[in-house]
Amino acid sequence: MENKKSEKLFNNFQKSIHFWGRLTIAIALIATLMIPSYLTFVLGHYPEITDIISGLISIVGFVGVIWFVEPISYFPTLGPAGTYMSFLSGNIGNMRMPVIAATQDALELKPGTEESEVAGIFAIISSTITNLVVLGIVMVAGQAIISSLPASVLASFDFALPGVLGAMMVMMGSKVKKNNLVVLIFIALATMIFIRLSPNFLPESIYKLISSADVGIVALLGIAYSLYMAKKDIESKDN
Repeated sequence: MENKKSEKLFNNFQKSIHFWGRLTIAIALIATLMIPSYLTFVLGHYPEITDIISGLISIVGFVGVIWFVEPISYFPTLGPAGTYMSFLSGNIGNMRMPVIAATQDALELKPGTEESEVAGIFAIISSTITNLVVLGIVMVAGQAIISSLPASVLASFDFALPGVLGAMMVMMGSKVKKNNLVVLIFIALATMIFIRLSPNFLPESIYKLISSADVGIVALLGIAYSLYMAKKDIESKDN
C-alpha cells in the first residue's frame, strides 16, 4: 500500500515537472523572440535572406551537433526536472553537470535513480542561484572593477577569446587520430582558399553568402568527415 502511494506521488511529481518545464521553456522561447520580432515587424528592420542563411550555417556548424548530443547524453544524469532547469539556465557542461555529479557522489547515489534525480534538482537550484548572484554582482560592479584594474591586466583580456578557442581546439584535436587531424586541417585550408578565390567564378550573392559563413562551412565539412570516419571505424571493428 505504501509503495503504491509513493509511486502515485512520484508519477504526479513527474507530470507536474513536464507541465511546468514545458511552460517555462515556452515562455523563455517567446521572450527570446520578442526583441527580434519587435525590431523586424514594428521598427521594420528586415535582415537580408543571405545574412540569415549565412548566420544559420555558422551557428549550425559550430553548435548544431550539440543540439542533439547534449540532451541525449545529459538526460540520464539530469533527469526530466534537471533537463528543463539546466537548458533554461545554461552552462550545463561547465557548471550544472559538475555540481550534480559532485552532489550524487557525495551522497553515494547512482545516476538514474529517484533519489539522485531529487538531489540533482537541489544541486541545480543552488548552482543557478549562485550563478545569478555572482553574475548580478559583476553586472552591477563590473565597470568599477574593470576601471580599477591596471592597463597591463586589461590588455591581457585581448587574449581571452583566442585562449579559450585554442584550448577547445587542442582538447578536440587531441582526441582525433593524427591522420584524420591532417585531413581535417587540409579540408579547412582548402575550403578557405576556395572561398577566397570564389569571387572569380561565382556570382556576388553566392560569394557573400559563403564568405560570411566560412567558419560554419568549414565546421560542417569537418563534422561530415568525422562522422564518415567514425562510421568506417565502427564497420571495421564489426568486421
